[in-house]
Amino acid sequence: MNTIGPAGFWSYTHRDDQLDEGRIRRLAEAIAHAFEITTGDELHVFVDSNSIAWGEQWRARLDSALTSTTFLIPIVTPKFLKSQECRREIITFSGHAASLGLDDLILPIHYVNVPQLTEENSSDEVVQLISRRQWVDWRRLRLEDERSPEYRQSVNQLALRLKGILETPPASGPIAILSSDTEADQPGFLDSLAEMEVALPEWAETVQEFGKVLESLNKKTQDSAALMQQSDARGGGFAGRLHVTNELAATLSEPVGKLTELGGRYSAELSRIDPGIIAMIRMIGEGQVTQQEEESAREIFGQLTEMIAAARDAVPNLRGLSEGAKVMASGSRALRPLMNSIQTAVQQVVDGQTIIEEWGRMIDELGGSGAGC
Repeated sequence: MNTIGPAGFWSYTHRDDQLDEGRIRRLAEAIAHAFEITTGDELHVFVDSNSIAWGEQWRARLDSALTSTTFLIPIVTPKFLKSQECRREIITFSGHAASLGLDDLILPIHYVNVPQLTEENSSDEVVQLISRRQWVDWRRLRLEDERSPEYRQSVNQLALRLKGILETPPASGPIAILSSDTEADQPGFLDSLAEMEVALPEWAETVQEFGKVLESLNKKTQDSAALMQQSDARGGGFAGRLHVTNELAATLSEPVGKLTELGGRYSAELSRIDPGIIAMIRMIGEGQVTQQEEESAREIFGQLTEMIAAARDAVPNLRGLSEGAKVMASGSRALRPLMNSIQTAVQQVVDGQTIIEEWGRMIDELGGSGAGC
């Protein structure tokens, strides 16, 4: 890519920008102008997040000497958290940045109130990623006149913050994936491979367990629908329907609890090792490992590719479950907490799929990845 110098990639929903009469894109432009007049250097702003080239450009920068001058600026709103594309962008960028020890490159702007962002112990992976960073509060400022002194001063402060990040060395360096003969007390390359070797069967088992729980939930829901038809036939009315619904809520408690456990386990484990796996794949691409280490890694990558495909096949069924749960939650107070838990668990799996799909993309770029790649 020919673009050099600092660059900011804006992650936002176009609908939010439309609803706010283009103020989100104008904010991007205002910050770029404030940065340039403050530093004398141009801040390249990329706002077309729907373009394939958008993702390719920031990935290319993170893989080059431009790494420490590449920012992701998520504009956080309720629609942002509901957008799978926006979620994918922040999860993927975060993994790459963390693998390089550059977490400060993500600068979230809290644009419209998202209650989860100020709550503790959120199970939402994207909310966790945002909460761990010092996000900028723009919830009140977005209602101010863009020409007002307060608004202009806040824009300038944001530009100065970007300038400060560029001038401050990262708190930590890249993830250390050392060669197996290194004696330092840090995980070696083969240690990371061994961790992957253990994790793959566990992930496959989790996906299979999801399938079993899904079957159980479907059966219980179908049985409930049959009971409701019988109640209607007897003239049970709304009282009969409510009774069936309450019984369904009681029977769903156990499988929904299991689904919640599986979702949390799946998402947490993938997030934990994501930076290390990205660093490991990058090292192979840069020729920083021995031939034996590379051969071992490519064998594991073949298994990983098969796992990605298996998980990908399961996602549509889980999405269907989530949509069904949303409908049921809107119609029954007794079922609502359980249905919300189902939607949360499904989102965790979908977010986890984003992580492993990125591994698959990087493995494919290596070429010749062995069986299954």
